[in-house]
Amino acid sequence: MLDMHLSVDDMPLFTKLRMTAFGEAVIEIANDPDCDEWTFSQKIRHALERESTARGERRMLKLLKASHTPNPAACVEDIHYLDGRSLNRDVVARLASCGWIDRCTNLVILGSSSVGKSYLAQALVNAACRRDYTARYYRLDDLANQLAVQHHSDPGRLRFLQNLHECDLLVLDDFLTTPISPEIAAELLNILAAREGRGSTAVTSQFDPTDWYKSLHDAVIAESILNRIVSNAELVQLAGPNMRRHTKLDAAD
Repeated sequence: MLDMHLSVDDMPLFTKLRMTAFGEAVIEIANDPDCDEWTFSQKIRHALERESTARGERRMLKLLKASHTPNPAACVEDIHYLDGRSLNRDVVARLASCGWIDRCTNLVILGSSSVGKSYLAQALVNAACRRDYTARYYRLDDLANQLAVQHHSDPGRLRFLQNLHECDLLVLDDFLTTPISPEIAAELLNILAAREGRGSTAVTSQFDPTDWYKSLHDAVIAESILNRIVSNAELVQLAGPNMRRHTKLDAAD
């Protein structure tokens, strides 16, 4: 199979077999004199590794697209550790390893506007997708609007809710920065209840959890939402320079 007669004319067969990267590697090996001394096993292993890498990348891109993250390129490697910024490399590396998602524990990222809460959450979605976890990312206001326009009998709504219930990581950005209706609060409680023991929920918020009550009209629902998120969560408190301003200055250099 790995002889000098292989060429790009043979690619349609590999493509049909859904082994495009493998086929490209095989043809490259067959036509590269530097590979003549490789054993048959080495050639096959190299081609299989290429195929495995390509499939992993396609899978990651598919997971990222399904997550609805607004910034699929956000990644922990690009996080800036500036003077005065309360963000620790070791903490970020540990969160990016996704052990907390394995354990179905939650994450609460707190901080004032523009300290980089959303970017950290988006980078963790990227890290999760790299490790083959399913994720969904919504600003809470956007999620509330989507739930409000969907009719309860709509099959699409049921599929939408099922995805929220079953994904490995659900990120709710800008959590309770503005009040939500009692109906949406009840929906949110149902989502969080369905996720208990099944997946991790990460929220970013400008307000401490004790202040979330101000955005909810029902004290019982408010207490239930807070308990379901915070009782099983790691808290990351962000402080430091305005990261939006820093990013703009960095781009202008």
